[in-house]
Amino acid sequence: MGAWLMVASLFVVAAVAGWLLWRLRQLQSLVATLEQDHRKLTEAWKMLPPDASALLPRGTAPLISIEILNPVELASKESRFAAPLGAVAPSVIRRLVYERTVLILQDELVKYGVQAEVRTHGMA
Repeated sequence: MGAWLMVASLFVVAAVAGWLLWRLRQLQSLVATLEQDHRKLTEAWKMLPPDASALLPRGTAPLISIEILNPVELASKESRFAAPLGAVAPSVIRRLVYERTVLILQDELVKYGVQAEVRTHGMA
């Protein structure tokens, strides 16, 4: 009877060890997936524009920020060559659209009597 109890105990210990090993592998896979997601999110976070209010000293005048989300679409309305060029050199299209936007904003603000400095930042 003692031998049967020993065999049953070994079987239970082996089953629990097998289950723990299986669970450990699941958790290792989950950790690897989470690390990969963390790397992707970190890269995505770096691509976000900075919060301008964090860059301005306290007590400075408010700042209006504009980010153009569809530069190729806007350029395509002005020129039929913009879409093909945007596929090859999107940075060129983006720069041209921002330059055009600055000119439009300056002209429109003057019409309303607004004295403003309109500039682009971060355009290489």
